[in-house]
Amino acid sequence: MKSRLIFKGYSKRAKWVIYPTFALAFVNFFSFIAISLYIGGDATNGYVRAGKYYVCAHGSCTQVSRAMWQYSYWHATAALWGIVLVFIEVALFVNTGDITIDWDATGRL
Repeated sequence: MKSRLIFKGYSKRAKWVIYPTFALAFVNFFSFIAISLYIGGDATNGYVRAGKYYVCAHGSCTQVSRAMWQYSYWHATAALWGIVLVFIEVALFVNTGDITIDWDATGRL
């Protein structure tokens, strides 16, 4: 048996908070991906060894400056927490009643 969560309505307050947060998180996440592709990886998959900084992706690593490694680390952290923030806001607004939901047990809209 499939079930699906359906968002039935949003308050004006929920729209004013969630939409800008989602837009910023979306832009930040995809800019993180683009920059990671450009520099050859990201710091969360990379490492520091003997004072040299490496960003890694898909088994290959690239040496970068300390500043670039720190930037990549904090950008990855911000991208992750931006997405988490959207989920937290949705959960908060569902609990306050600013977002109304319905469960469709048939899996059909």
